[in-house]
Amino acid sequence: MDDEMLQYLQGMAWQLCLLAGLAVVFTLLAFLSRGRSALHWPKSLRQSALTNYLLVQFSSLNGAIYVVLIVPLSAAYTALGLPVIQSEVWAGQPIWLKGLIALLVYDFGLYWAHRFLHTSWLWPSHAVHHSDPELHFLSWSRGHFTEQLVIAAALVFATSWLGFGLEEVAGLVLIKALHQHYVHARLDWDHGIFRDLIVSPQFHRWHHANVAEAYDKNFASIFPFYDRLFGTYYNPGSAIDVPTGIADNPPNDFVTQTLYPFREWARMLKTWRAEQQGRAAARRPA
Repeated sequence: MDDEMLQYLQGMAWQLCLLAGLAVVFTLLAFLSRGRSALHWPKSLRQSALTNYLLVQFSSLNGAIYVVLIVPLSAAYTALGLPVIQSEVWAGQPIWLKGLIALLVYDFGLYWAHRFLHTSWLWPSHAVHHSDPELHFLSWSRGHFTEQLVIAAALVFATSWLGFGLEEVAGLVLIKALHQHYVHARLDWDHGIFRDLIVSPQFHRWHHANVAEAYDKNFASIFPFYDRLFGTYYNPGSAIDVPTGIADNPPNDFVTQTLYPFREWARMLKTWRAEQQGRAAARRPA
């Protein structure tokens, strides 16, 4: 067995151990929240988990695209002459303060990147994430590689504007990843008096809710006060029983999920062309 295959198998083993550990933790939390019903995984939930796990395997492409995009986006930020806070400002500042400010700026960028992904032509790439009919902790892994440009731009904005190096905020990505697994879990927690301070599973489940009044709400990844500030906050209470997914939910399998954005873009382009032809025909003299 060559070294590359051995490293791949070791990586797979670590990943399986991590996912198994997360499954135990979030199942225990769900049991504490909802009792014995949390231990029941119906067929639809098992299918969703399998699809999301396959998308986890495919996420190596997501990660590669994400990393590759950061370099040209950072160069573009510099070339455009956009503002940068000089390093002298941060001299002597405690690491916790730098980390908190970086997290606030990062989430501000993610908020607007997320809203951007909900606009018409970008929506098909993000709709894959929203298509999970059985929202659970692995649902965060359900994403499409075509949305990485927008997501990477949020990180580049935060690091470039603050004058930080990517290595200085690498921990933020890990914090966000663990928090995103948590807020997608099948929990109905709202964080009580801290509900407007840190995004909760209840708050984020409403973002995934397939009910009209919740559409295009709760975009913040970490700090829900951004939604308060920009008028997109929605949290009327318990969300554990609200349906999740999208109106035209694609079949819950890996291949269909991967092809979904391209099929949607083809349909949208066909509709747009037909509309253009209709307008052109209407302008022609009789």
